[in-house]
Amino acid sequence: MDKMMDNPWFLRIIALVLAIMLFVSVKSDIENTNMNASGKSVDELRDVPVEVYYDDDSLVVSGVPKTVSVNIEGPSTLVLSAKVMKDYKVFVDLRKLAIGEHRVAISTENFSDKLKVRTNPVYVNVVIEERISQEFRVDPDMNESLLAENHIVKSYEVEPKVVTITGAKSVINSIGYVKATIEGEQGINKSFEQEARVRVLDKDLNKLDVSIEPKTVQVRVKVEEYSKEVPISLMEKGTPKQGVTINKLSTNVQNIRLYGPRALLDKIEKFIVDVDVSKIEDAGDFEVKLTIPDGVTKMSLDKIKIVGDVTPAPITEPPVDEDTISDVSEKSFDRVAVEVRGLPDQLESTFQTPTDGIISVTAKGTPEALDKITSSNIALYVEAQNAEIGENSLPIKMDAPSNVVWEMSASEVKLTIKEV
Repeated sequence: MDKMMDNPWFLRIIALVLAIMLFVSVKSDIENTNMNASGKSVDELRDVPVEVYYDDDSLVVSGVPKTVSVNIEGPSTLVLSAKVMKDYKVFVDLRKLAIGEHRVAISTENFSDKLKVRTNPVYVNVVIEERISQEFRVDPDMNESLLAENHIVKSYEVEPKVVTITGAKSVINSIGYVKATIEGEQGINKSFEQEARVRVLDKDLNKLDVSIEPKTVQVRVKVEEYSKEVPISLMEKGTPKQGVTINKLSTNVQNIRLYGPRALLDKIEKFIVDVDVSKIEDAGDFEVKLTIPDGVTKMSLDKIKIVGDVTPAPITEPPVDEDTISDVSEKSFDRVAVEVRGLPDQLESTFQTPTDGIISVTAKGTPEALDKITSSNIALYVEAQNAEIGENSLPIKMDAPSNVVWEMSASEVKLTIKEV
């Protein structure tokens, strides 16, 4: 070993090997330094917006994603510059394609030629359709469980009533509902008005991607307490006066609306009005005040008019006191006409008996009283406001001086009523 160390060629060989190793090591470091300065790198640009070029006035495009990822590879300085500057563009150009389905590539622009660029996805399936506009009626949509107890929605009013919806033809044809969504808090007990957003849904209640004009409408909601309309029934109460006959009681009001709890109103089938017939003496109409039933909060009417078909008690002649009247005389009026009063304009009457409605009237009393009576003091009439078409028998009534006793040749007339 000592001999080898003393050999100059051995030392020269060792020195050469060390020199070679040092050269290789230095060269490797230099190459690594240059690679770091000008080498390649890979990066991903996420959520890059995709622009779509097409005729958006007459066409609608679906299938193009709003954003994509872009992988870039190349010199580190160019990769870093692209991320920072963001002057690149990702787009799909559909301007030369016809209506229908297409598979198209996503294109890029403004990336350096020294960069390798690839979008994810590379291709997309798009559908190009005709853009159409159509008017639809807007229906109000409200959760009626928000109403206070015993309250209901009486009506909705929407303004405007229709909106214009624009979108792809296939989407427009799939529209099932156009709703104005009404919002509110629990316990609604009065009418209100609000601006409501319009929603467009298909038959499965999925929201559709369309344009709406206008996007909101004005909705008026009429809220009322729960009510029920029931028929009116008249019930006679009491006993008619001596000689008075109640032929018929009627009213032109057929129904009345009651307000209150649903459980109570649902049990009410009719509204009974008690009519005290002991106070009725003559035919005609009169008002009856209505009594509100227990539990009912209010009614649509507080009184109604009742028409009474009544035969009054016969008029009796007062006895002549011969002790006080020494000289009783008579005065006759042979042709006194009976007037028909209260007959509706659309009806006309004809006398059957007495002929032409003429009767005779006799007055009994003192000569002094009879001298003051003329035919102009006597008015005979019948009330025909409740007469029916056909033959009617009506009692004759008299307006005349009361200081004498009157006798008539007939107590009633027979009329035939018919339409004009």
